[in-house]
Amino acid sequence: MKKRKKNNTSFKETFSKIHRIIRGYKKSFILIILFCILAACFNSLAPYFLGYATDSLYNSISNKISFDMPYITKILSVVLGCYIMDAICTYFKSYLASELGQKIGYDLRRKLISKINKIKLSKLDTIKKGDIISKITNDVERLTDNLTAIVPDLVYNISLIIGVVTMMFILDVTLALITIIVIPITFILLAYIVKKTQKYFELNQKALGNVNSFVEESVTNNDVITSFNEEEYFIKKFNKESKNLADYGFKSSFYSSLAVPFNKAIGNVNYLIIVCVGSIRVINGKIRLGAIQSFIQYLKDFNKPMNVISQVISNLQMAIATIERVCEVLDLEEEENGELDDIVFNSSIEFKNVNFSYVKGKPVLKNFNLKINKGEKIAIVGKTGAGKTTIVNLLMGFYDNYEGQILIDGISIRDLDKNEYRKLISMVLQDTWLFEGSIKNNIIFDKKISDNKLSTILSKSKILHMIEGLPGELNFTINEQTNNISMGEKQLLTIARALVADPQILILDEATSNVDTRLEYLINHSMNTLMKNRTSIVIAHRLSTIIGSDKIIVIKNGQILESGTHEELLKNKGYYYDLYTSQFDINEEG
Repeated sequence: MKKRKKNNTSFKETFSKIHRIIRGYKKSFILIILFCILAACFNSLAPYFLGYATDSLYNSISNKISFDMPYITKILSVVLGCYIMDAICTYFKSYLASELGQKIGYDLRRKLISKINKIKLSKLDTIKKGDIISKITNDVERLTDNLTAIVPDLVYNISLIIGVVTMMFILDVTLALITIIVIPITFILLAYIVKKTQKYFELNQKALGNVNSFVEESVTNNDVITSFNEEEYFIKKFNKESKNLADYGFKSSFYSSLAVPFNKAIGNVNYLIIVCVGSIRVINGKIRLGAIQSFIQYLKDFNKPMNVISQVISNLQMAIATIERVCEVLDLEEEENGELDDIVFNSSIEFKNVNFSYVKGKPVLKNFNLKINKGEKIAIVGKTGAGKTTIVNLLMGFYDNYEGQILIDGISIRDLDKNEYRKLISMVLQDTWLFEGSIKNNIIFDKKISDNKLSTILSKSKILHMIEGLPGELNFTINEQTNNISMGEKQLLTIARALVADPQILILDEATSNVDTRLEYLINHSMNTLMKNRTSIVIAHRLSTIIGSDKIIVIKNGQILESGTHEELLKNKGYYYDLYTSQFDINEEG
């Protein structure tokens, strides 16, 4: 009993997920269903009338009388009309289904991208990026193709079966009863095949996600693979993932396809029985010749939708597998958003007794307390893993599973509207993040800014000369093939992007790590000017870049070990002194 309850719950959950995706398109589905039913009705009526034309011709030949051409013409006109209406309804059904598939795909991809932007970063970090790409592209494509094929095919073929069976009973009850015996046999067979093959469809989709994830990682890190001469190792790993995909793909498609030949065999046996029994009944005068001709036509129409339904069941299994994967993303927990959207930064940023762990039991920040006054330039230093970037991540609101409080002007950032709050802040990371498009679009995005103002900002950020040396200047297109812009110059572009945003709070997380000494000097020179009247938080390994900070915060093991100006910390000869002198000694040795 428990097992049955579990299966019912699973079915309800799957149906609920399907309804969740298609509920906004009820009118379109209703129209498609209506045209499917009409097409099936017209298709079912045609053979019935055609039988009477056969009877008329047979009577004329057997009785040696002239053909009743007006009657035959009338019957054939009705039959032709039925087929024409069937074709028209089928056309509109196909047109609406194709249009609906594109709408669902478009809306679903839009929802998934929107969801990705709202998911808690702590959760997003645990998901393979290639698998997410696979869900948004391959799974959505398969889902929309299957959904917009399954509904019309099921409705049309079930309606056709109902129409055909109804007409069969009208023509001859005995032959109709013999025919419908195969229905429970067929559905028992389908239920068995579905039960045995569903797991392979799910494994196939999972394997496809793994392959996409592996390809994405391998292409992105191809230089690392090549530099370590590990091509063979990664080829073997890819072959293993690819073989899993091939194996599960074969099993899911082959086992599900077994329903078609079985149904065909059952249909052929049924056809043979009907022909034999029908012929005897015609000879005995229990059924008209035209009626048996119509019945045989109906028998073909009966077997065909049964085979189609078998294929539809296979598509449904694929749809269920893809729905589960798509809904995995749609069901991910979103970051909580505050209600306060009237945000003005007037006085200070404050961390109060903050404790945080990425992994439970492994604290990164421990009872962390820090106050940053508006307009201050604060530098955060420490060894790798000390918690420097974590401080910035928490301030940006990327993670909210921390203990304690992070306050802006005494208000918890948990209570603030994230979109409005983040407008106060611009962030430049160690890794460059440029998108395909022109340099201008990469810097300003959708912001409205005059070319003169942009040129002034680019000049102050010491990047204008580089841009002017490129073909097309600001309209120069950046893409994967771009190789005439160095890593340091790309970093300068991301810094210019942050300056265009004109934030009240500027965060630089190892922003000069990919810049050579000359560019580093230019950046620091411009930053000292641009950071005036702006609250700045700088994380840097190169301690020479933060000497002029108002306050230097030294972090060790998630706690503040020292704080003060550069001169004060050197005078104390503590942890910062050791960091600075060791770096200075290394530079001297170099």
